[in-house]
Amino acid sequence: MNIQLVKHEDLDKTKWDSCVHYATRGNVYGYWWYLTNTVKEWDALVEGDYESVFPLFPLSSQILTAPDPIKEIGIYSINVLSMARVKAFLEAIPTSYQQYNFMLNSGVNWPTDFSIKPSTVYNHQLLLNKDYESLEKNYLPRVDEQMDLARENKLILNSNLKPEKVADFYRIHTKDNTININHNFHAYQRIMYNALHRGNGFASGVMTDKQEYLACGFFIFSHGKIMRLMSNVSPRGIKMGANTLLFDMLIRGNAGRPVLLDFNSRTENSFAKDFGAVTVPQYRVVGGLVD
Repeated sequence: MNIQLVKHEDLDKTKWDSCVHYATRGNVYGYWWYLTNTVKEWDALVEGDYESVFPLFPLSSQILTAPDPIKEIGIYSINVLSMARVKAFLEAIPTSYQQYNFMLNSGVNWPTDFSIKPSTVYNHQLLLNKDYESLEKNYLPRVDEQMDLARENKLILNSNLKPEKVADFYRIHTKDNTININHNFHAYQRIMYNALHRGNGFASGVMTDKQEYLACGFFIFSHGKIMRLMSNVSPRGIKMGANTLLFDMLIRGNAGRPVLLDFNSRTENSFAKDFGAVTVPQYRVVGGLVD
């Protein structure tokens, strides 16, 4: 297996995107446009003639991590992502990186004999290939309670939001409390505008009849999934059923399509379960190399 470290300036954009597009475990995070609107430069491990690629984001000369808008570091391959191939890529990471902090893309199995042992985190996905009435039967009772609140409060769904509005709402109501909040604010706007330009992204918001926004989100369609890029709800919105209305309308509007709604959550007890979403385990590694 011929895996080479390739510097950003030497990467072939066309071959890169072709690999990500046809990858068996592909996602939107791997596309050149998404990466370049999140980070200025990155290096990559490349197998053969771009049969497989793995972007590397160095935080420093010794720390390998991923920016917040890139939830998963993908090993993208047109070949089967066997444990042997995954291990080969992990072993090809330069030894200068002594600390790791990243998560592999969904569906990739961590090699059991690799020196670093990962933890398990949980995403949630809902297959929307049934009609809305069938999907609604799997809702938990509290969804109906929240929907009653939304109706009582006469909440309105608005799908004509600009990225600036979604990003502003994120900056005000994000629970991350991250020191990178300003970087994320600008990166998310660039990502949203690029997704809109490509016709595979859309924004939705829930507001009162006084035009007070209570929940806002942006979603991207890619690789057979409708992925939640970001969504936030205000404290008042929680009490008024705004977030539940946002996702119920998303499910209602896409019911019957052979796509997955990817809640892009990272906690086991996500409210995605209220809608009947299934738990999808993923592997995350935080820590140093084992001698």
